[in-house]
Amino acid sequence: MTSKNDAMSQFADLSPQQRQLLFEKIRQRKLNSARQPKPHTHPEPNPTQGLPLSPHQQSLLAQLPAGAGNRMVEFLLEGPVNLAQLEQHLQQLQHAYPILGACPHPDTNHWPMQGALTPTAVILPEQSAAASDALTELRLELQTHRAQPALKLVLAQGAAGPCHLLLAAHPLVLDSYSLLRLGNQLLSMLAGRLEAIDLPDNCHQAGFAAWSRQVLGEKFLASEWNRLAPAPLKQKNRRAPCVRAQHHHEMLDEAFLEQHLPSGISAKQWLCDGLHQTLYSWLSHEEVIYWFADPTLKDSSFENLLGYFPYYVPVQGQRHEGQTFDAAGELAQLHTRYSPVSEQLAQALCQQGASVPLVHYHWFDVDTDSNNPRVTQGGETPLAVLAVQHLHAGLMLAPFEVHIVEQARRMDIHVHYDPDRLGRDQVQFLLRDLLALLKRDQDNDPANRPSLGDQLRAIWKELLQVPDIAPGASFFELGGHSLQVTEMKFRIKQQLKLDIPISVLYELPTIEQLANFIIATQGNSLGWSPEQGGTADAATGDGDEEEGTL
Repeated sequence: MTSKNDAMSQFADLSPQQRQLLFEKIRQRKLNSARQPKPHTHPEPNPTQGLPLSPHQQSLLAQLPAGAGNRMVEFLLEGPVNLAQLEQHLQQLQHAYPILGACPHPDTNHWPMQGALTPTAVILPEQSAAASDALTELRLELQTHRAQPALKLVLAQGAAGPCHLLLAAHPLVLDSYSLLRLGNQLLSMLAGRLEAIDLPDNCHQAGFAAWSRQVLGEKFLASEWNRLAPAPLKQKNRRAPCVRAQHHHEMLDEAFLEQHLPSGISAKQWLCDGLHQTLYSWLSHEEVIYWFADPTLKDSSFENLLGYFPYYVPVQGQRHEGQTFDAAGELAQLHTRYSPVSEQLAQALCQQGASVPLVHYHWFDVDTDSNNPRVTQGGETPLAVLAVQHLHAGLMLAPFEVHIVEQARRMDIHVHYDPDRLGRDQVQFLLRDLLALLKRDQDNDPANRPSLGDQLRAIWKELLQVPDIAPGASFFELGGHSLQVTEMKFRIKQQLKLDIPISVLYELPTIEQLANFIIATQGNSLGWSPEQGGTADAATGDGDEEEGTL
C-alpha cells in the first residue's frame, strides 16, 4: 500500500506536460504490445492445405468479379536475356515467396500450390509494325487472362532491339509495390548483383495472415483506430472495386528533367509537390485529398515479404502559401500516426474503398556495379533497364490511381481510372495541369547549384527525416538502415549523376568522407581543379565550405 501511495504522490507532483508524456509512453507501450506477434501467429506453412489468405485478401475475394484482370508491369531491357537463367532465378524467388506459385480459387480462403514456375518465351517479328502489333496482343492477353498460377512471366524479344519482360499477377496476390520489387530482384539476379533472397523463418504468408487476424482482433487497437480514422472511412458507403480501369501514360524524359527539375531537390520532392498542388486544386472540397502508398507500414517482422498489402496513408488537402509539400516529412509524420493501426487502415479501405485517388510512388534502379558490370552471355552489353511501365492495375479501390515510377534518367506517370466515374478528358486535363506546374521557371544555372556537401546533406535529410546533420555524423548513427542506403545510392545517381558503389556508402558513412571520395575519384570529370578549391580538404565542410559546385 505504501508503494502505491508513493507512486500516487509522485504522479501528483508531475507537471501537466510530464503527465502527458507519461500517458503517451504508456499508450505507446500498449500499442507495441498489441502488435507484437504471438507465438501462434507464426504457424508453419502447410503446402497440402494451401496458402491462407490475409483478411485483406479475404475482404476483396468476395467482391472480385469473374472478369477481373491481372496486375501487370513491363520492363524494357537492353538485351538479350538468357531464358535458362531467367527460369533458374524465377524458381529461386518462388522458393522464397511460395505465394507466387499459388492457384487462386474463388471459393476458398486457402489457395492450392502449383509446381515450379517457368517463363514463356515469345519471338517478335522482325518488322517493327508487326512486332508492335504482337506486343499489343500479348499485353492484352496477359491483362485479361486470369493467371494460373498466380504469376505469369513472358520474355518477348526479336533478333534486334530491346527485349520486353512482362510480369502479370493475380490482383490479390501482389500489390504494385511487391510486383515491381519482384521485378527488381529478378533483374538484379540476372545482372549478377543478387545471389538469393534470404528471409527469416517466420517471414511467410501463413505467418502474416495469422498475425493480421490477431492485430485486427485487438480491442485496444480497434479503439485507437476509431480515434484516428479519417471521416470518409467512418461513413458506411461501400464501393465495389474497379476491375476494368483504363490507362493513360505520360513520360518525363531526361531532357525534360534536365530542363525543369530544380537544383538541389530530388525529383521525388519536385513531382510530389506538383502532384499535391494539382490534386489540391481539383479536390479542395474533400476533407482528405488522396491516399499515398506506404509499404513501410508493414510490421517489421514481415517488411521483406512480398504479397498483397494495400497500405495507404491519408494526406490532408491543405497547402500553405509559399511552402512546398514536404512529401518525405509529411509521410514520416503520418507513418508515425497510422503505423500502429495499419491493419485496421488497410481493412477499412478493402471493405469500402476510397472516394479519392490513390497514389503510388516507386523508384526503380537495378544495382549493376558500374565498376564491374556483368556481361550477358549473348554479347558485350551489360543488363540495362530502359523503361519500367505499370500497364494495368488489376484492381482499384478508388476512382483512379496514379503510379509514378522513377528511374535515374526518366519518370513514368501512369494513371489508371474507372471509366464509369471519370472521363479521359478529365484525366488528360489533370495531367496537363501537372505538367504546367512542373514546367514553371526554375533557376537551373549550374553556378547557383548547392555545393557538393550541401547536396549530400539534403539527400540525407530527406532520407533520414532529421532537421540537421552535424559534422562527422554517421549515416547509421542517425538511424539509417540498409534500405535507405540503397535509396541513397539511387538519389546520388539521380541528382549528382554519380554511380557510387554501395560498398563505399557502407565504408564511408559520413558526408565528409563521402565528399572526399567523390572529389578524389570523380573530381576531374566534374570539373574540379585545385585552383577552384576542388581539393579533398575543401569538401570536409570545415572552414568556408568552398567546395565548388557540381
